[in-house]
Amino acid sequence: MKLIRNATMAVLLIGALLIPAMVQAAGPPPLPKAANGAKVERFATGVPVPTQVAFSGRNAFVAGATEGPFKGGLFVVKPGSKKAVKIPGTVKGAFGVAARSGKVFVSSGRKVIAFSRFDGKRFRGRKVIFSGPKNFTGFSGLAIGPNGRLYAGVSLNQKYDHAPDPSKFGNSVVSMTRGGKDVRVVSTGLRQPWMLTFAPGIRDPFVSVLSQDLPANNGAPDLIVKATRGADFGFPECNWLNEETCEGVSEPLVRLEAQPGPKNSLNQQSPMGIGAVGSKLYVALFGGTAQAGPQVMKMKTDGSGIKPYLTGFVAPVLSVASHKGNLYVGDLTGSIYKVRG
Repeated sequence: MKLIRNATMAVLLIGALLIPAMVQAAGPPPLPKAANGAKVERFATGVPVPTQVAFSGRNAFVAGATEGPFKGGLFVVKPGSKKAVKIPGTVKGAFGVAARSGKVFVSSGRKVIAFSRFDGKRFRGRKVIFSGPKNFTGFSGLAIGPNGRLYAGVSLNQKYDHAPDPSKFGNSVVSMTRGGKDVRVVSTGLRQPWMLTFAPGIRDPFVSVLSQDLPANNGAPDLIVKATRGADFGFPECNWLNEETCEGVSEPLVRLEAQPGPKNSLNQQSPMGIGAVGSKLYVALFGGTAQAGPQVMKMKTDGSGIKPYLTGFVAPVLSVASHKGNLYVGDLTGSIYKVRG
């Protein structure tokens, strides 16, 4: 897995990846602050690159990506613990994680694996439910819909930054049964669908989408979309810089415009994790805005009311998950924070 989007993000990431070692030497980083004054607490540490969090019973399972010198895998935060522990016998690196009915689903490379019968230390059951062909790049985030199906974004082959991706299911969000069968394309025309969430009473997933990196400073906006069945959001012909090329394609819910950076550069906001509490969506902005930097933004499910919710992060923000009205937010200090949504 590569989080680096462009030269500016590369510098940001290289610096951020030094933070876990600094944290060990100097103590934990300061807590971010919620705009409404809600209490923010450190839920757990121990996953250097936490990409997604899911709950099964009283346990929190964290997907950890492998990036640079840091090793990923599937981790667990058990009740009463503040430390995430890697679960032996699972995967070397994970990107997405979702849970339902005692099973924990993990995307790792071209595979989706269903783990079951967790005994507090390890899983006693493991089954590969989907294994993609060689021309399949893998899945990004995972989510389980109200229809019980497993939804996933399809990872981008970086060779096709601003061209059609010929990989299996390229530029799409797909769904399948929780047994890994009956794979269906839900929406297409998405450069890099990243993470997904479902809001109560809405059958379609909300998806964070990363825009093209090249040419440098192209200014294409990142997107938040509602991935309705049959929708085509137009990429690569449409990147939402020229309205004429976007005639007849599905409209995104939100366009996150590139932000002014140093020396007349344009930095993308880079939406990553996304979660829902009631009628509100919360999105992790890896790069964030010029005013507030990395943050979690808040918005309504109709795309209105965008504003910062969590700010003051000392490293880029990666993941947002919601559980029982709380948000769980992971950043590149290796911390996961908990706050009421």
